[in-house]
Amino acid sequence: MSGKRIAIGLAAVATALSTPAMAGEPLFGYVYTTDVMPKGKTEIEQWVTLREDQANGHFHDVKLRTEVEHGITDNFQIAGYLNTSYISANRNSVAGTTEGLDIPPAHDPARPYNKFRFDTVSAEMIWRVMSPYKKPFGLAFYVEPEIGPHERAIELKVIAQKNFLDDRLVLAANAFVEFEHEEQDGEVEKATQLEFDAGASYRFRPNWSFGLEYRNHNEFVGYTLGHGSQEHTAHFVGPNIHYGSQKWFFTLSVLYQIHAKGYNDEQRDNIVNGRIYGDEHTRWDGIRLKIGRVF
Repeated sequence: MSGKRIAIGLAAVATALSTPAMAGEPLFGYVYTTDVMPKGKTEIEQWVTLREDQANGHFHDVKLRTEVEHGITDNFQIAGYLNTSYISANRNSVAGTTEGLDIPPAHDPARPYNKFRFDTVSAEMIWRVMSPYKKPFGLAFYVEPEIGPHERAIELKVIAQKNFLDDRLVLAANAFVEFEHEEQDGEVEKATQLEFDAGASYRFRPNWSFGLEYRNHNEFVGYTLGHGSQEHTAHFVGPNIHYGSQKWFFTLSVLYQIHAKGYNDEQRDNIVNGRIYGDEHTRWDGIRLKIGRVF
């Protein structure tokens, strides 16, 4: 092989590795980047999230999210979601009863719980104000209202992104606040969630990326953010892998709860070996698969 052919081959490999990810495709399972769908393009995504294992017994919470995204402009995207879930639990709580996360308060704690249900519908809007491919870093703002038979919520998020090594290495960070109102079995709960997420993803060969994600989730009673109203903080970390072609992609992310702290007696009672359970979190929180197709 001539030196010219070798040079052409090396240039082709370098070009493939340095090509940015397909616009709009998620490199992470939980962390958002500033990438949005190009103007006029539509994408369908299916999410499957498994939240697995609590303090005792068995607990499986499968969240299904079907999403349609559309690019209004090259920097503004809208989307709609349909959210459903299947919960199977038996003696999962710290006390060995069947109660807690996504289980209705009126359920008999002495009996197993198994149910598929419709949760909510939600809308999403992402406005990118700076692109990491044109500016020193990327910046976007996100809003998601959500409504269902038993709950209403709105989520506000700031997304930052920085690319390195000809866009092969992507660093992203999110900060978001979500206000929730839930009514079920005659009980009303108002809560605020504050979360900080971060991730790094490296494209190690054409179309393939490997990364790491971190989440810090904080929950507060009511609609105020302060130490006096904070219920708990929890930390999660885990790897992800991503494949993306011109028309379709998949992302698999696994997050494990590494530490939690409760700020009142009820929350502390649901902490076992440094992890919080109850109606808050799981040990594997969670295992998420995203599959998407661009049209």
